[in-house]
Amino acid sequence: MKVLGHVHTYNDAEVVDDVIRALSAQSYPLAEIILVDNASTDETLDRVFPENVTVIRLPENGGTNGSVIAGFSHAIEQGYDWIYILDADSLPAEDAVEKLVRLYEGFPSDLQEQILWLGSLPREHNDTVHHGCVFTESGVEMVKPDPDDEYYECHTNMWTGTMFRIEAVKKMGLPDPRYFLDWGDIIYTYEGMRQGYRSFIHQSSVVLHNLHPLPTLQYLRFGGRSVKIFYSSPIRFYYFWRNTTFFWLHKYYARRFSRHFIKHLYRFLVWFAKTLLFVKRPAPLLAAGLRGFWQGVRGNLDNRYVE
Repeated sequence: MKVLGHVHTYNDAEVVDDVIRALSAQSYPLAEIILVDNASTDETLDRVFPENVTVIRLPENGGTNGSVIAGFSHAIEQGYDWIYILDADSLPAEDAVEKLVRLYEGFPSDLQEQILWLGSLPREHNDTVHHGCVFTESGVEMVKPDPDDEYYECHTNMWTGTMFRIEAVKKMGLPDPRYFLDWGDIIYTYEGMRQGYRSFIHQSSVVLHNLHPLPTLQYLRFGGRSVKIFYSSPIRFYYFWRNTTFFWLHKYYARRFSRHFIKHLYRFLVWFAKTLLFVKRPAPLLAAGLRGFWQGVRGNLDNRYVE
C-alpha cells in the first residue's frame, strides 16, 4: 500500500525536523512526507529538506482543517492509498504506521471496504493516554478498552496519529473548511460513522503527542476543592464554542438535540463562570467564547474569528 505522511507545520525548525526524522524512520516506508505551511510568516520552512519531503504552502491560514484538506487533496491527486496525519508536536513510534497497515491487512475484505480510518494511540509526555470516543444517545463517551486487547473499535479520534483510507475520503468528500480549528476531526469522523464507515485504534501503535506543551490546563485550589482551568488564545475558544454549539444544536442526532444542547449550554456557563473568576484579564476570552457560542446557535459557520 502507498502511504503518505502528513505534517501540520509548526514555527520551530527543530520540532519539524524531529517529526520528519520520525516519519522517515518508520519500519513501513512512507512514499512521501508533506509539510503543510498554513500561510506562515516566519522562515521555518525556508531551507532544504530531504528528497522525499514536499512543502505545500497555503495562500491563507486555513487552520487545522485547512491543513488536513490540503493533505487529503494531495493524496487523492497523487493516487495514495492512505494518509497518516500528524501535528508537528507529535512523534510516532518507529512501528506506528506498520502496525496500522498490518491491522488493516488482517481484516477480511468486506471489513476493509468499510474502514474510514485506523488510529495510533495518542500518549502525552506524562503518560496520559487519549482513547478514542464513541457517539451514543447520551453524547460522546470515551472508550475504556481492555489493555490486553490489541485494538478496539470507536467512532472518533484526534487528527494526529490517524491514518485515513483515501478511497473512503473520496466517497465521503473533504472535511468542511469552515470548522477551521477545534472539533473538525470529531465532526468529520462523526459524518463517517453516520455513513456506515468503521474505524479502529491499535493500542500498541503509539504516537507521543504534545511534546512541547503549553500551560493550557491548570488546577487551582478554591474553597478546599481543586478547580480545573483551561488556558488558550481567544481564537481557540471562539472556534471551540462555535463548532461544538453548532454540532450539538444542528447536527448531532437532531431528534434528541434539546437534551444534548442543554447539557452543552451548562458546560458553556461553567466555563464562562470559571474564566470570569479565575483567569487574569478574562475579557478577550469571554468575548470570543460568547461570539463563538452565538454563531454556533445561529448555525453560521461562515463567520470567521476577527481580533
